[in-house]
Amino acid sequence: MKTLQPFNPLTLKLSFCLAIVLSWGCSARAVPEPQYLPVSGLLDIVKDFQRLAREDVYRFPIPKDITGINIMKATLVRLEDYEKKNPGQFSDILHFSKATAYERLREYDQAVAHYRKVAESDGRMGAEAVKNIEALESFQRILQKPLPIQDPLEYIKGLDEKVAAWNEIMRKYQGTPYEYLARVEEEKIDRAKVAFVELNRYRMKEGNQLVILGYSQLVTKHRQSKNLYRHLLDFGDFYALLAREYGLQNDPEGLGFDRETFDQFAKSALRLYTEVAQVDGILEKIEAQGKIEGLRGLTERMRRLNR
Repeated sequence: MKTLQPFNPLTLKLSFCLAIVLSWGCSARAVPEPQYLPVSGLLDIVKDFQRLAREDVYRFPIPKDITGINIMKATLVRLEDYEKKNPGQFSDILHFSKATAYERLREYDQAVAHYRKVAESDGRMGAEAVKNIEALESFQRILQKPLPIQDPLEYIKGLDEKVAAWNEIMRKYQGTPYEYLARVEEEKIDRAKVAFVELNRYRMKEGNQLVILGYSQLVTKHRQSKNLYRHLLDFGDFYALLAREYGLQNDPEGLGFDRETFDQFAKSALRLYTEVAQVDGILEKIEAQGKIEGLRGLTERMRRLNR
């Protein structure tokens, strides 16, 4: 069940402007792409955008508009078009809406730039813009903090410090879109940690087991993420890689090949691929089905060679 959303000053101002905005007619100029079709006024551009902009971007993909286009990208295009046709009108609403779209796309520098224009205008939305600037500047400080690259252990430590910083942001802005954005950024760091260990696994003691542990922690921690099925596929890919490597390092036609060891890797990959393939309505379903067929082909080849 969704909770009630905090008051947004943009909604009040748009309601005040409703009578004016609805009186504007649509342009008759034809354009080739539906996402660039002229609109009747500023309210038509932002009414659905403002509602969808508060969705949880950690758990759900960015919504699409009626044309099937990413609502944040489409809104930016439409706001630019409106601004060109109506120079100087509702500039604070335009900049506030652009800033909101940019921050949901995680383009924080551009979002801050537009919020600053609102804050400097002495309009009714200025106070809200100042609060949003404060939140995004804390995002920028974490993102811009350099990571040590000379020592792998120090690099991992630096990633852990960023995760801790994102957790602090989540607690501070709990229940707001900034919590969701912070979770997205934290997830990126967690995934980067697994990727780093995977790339350096031969330089680490029990590197393969560390990668498996990393993936297990990733899918457990981010079970609510919209990227869960991507993580499961990547985890399955690693097990499939281990199976292929085992087949290369141990000739399946020779006596050193242990069928049970190979099957352990292959079955682990198959289990993860199957978990994804059984979910309807996700983009990763077809990819998972293809990976299952490829893995079955590899397993059958090894079985025949090992006879």
